[in-house]
Amino acid sequence: MSGRSEGFTLIEVLVAISIIAFAFTMLLEILSGASLKYERSREEFKDMVFLDRKLKERDHEGISVSRKKLPDFPRISEVVYSYKGVFFVKYEAN
Repeated sequence: MSGRSEGFTLIEVLVAISIIAFAFTMLLEILSGASLKYERSREEFKDMVFLDRKLKERDHEGISVSRKKLPDFPRISEVVYSYKGVFFVKYEAN
């Protein structure tokens, strides 16, 4: 019979705990980033729904409208409706 036991050494246990701690830290960082992206996309979606509703009601109050003629197509105008960070582009024949 040898003098060694069948368990793990203290170094092996500490290495395993540090690997697990590192993995959880990375997981929490990823979840935090995903949460921020979710909130931003949710706000952007609300802005898009607001802009869509305003355009369907033909109410341009509170939104930005810009028109410009396309240089390569003189009979077509580009109309950009924007609100905060979202925009819709529409092309109209003159």
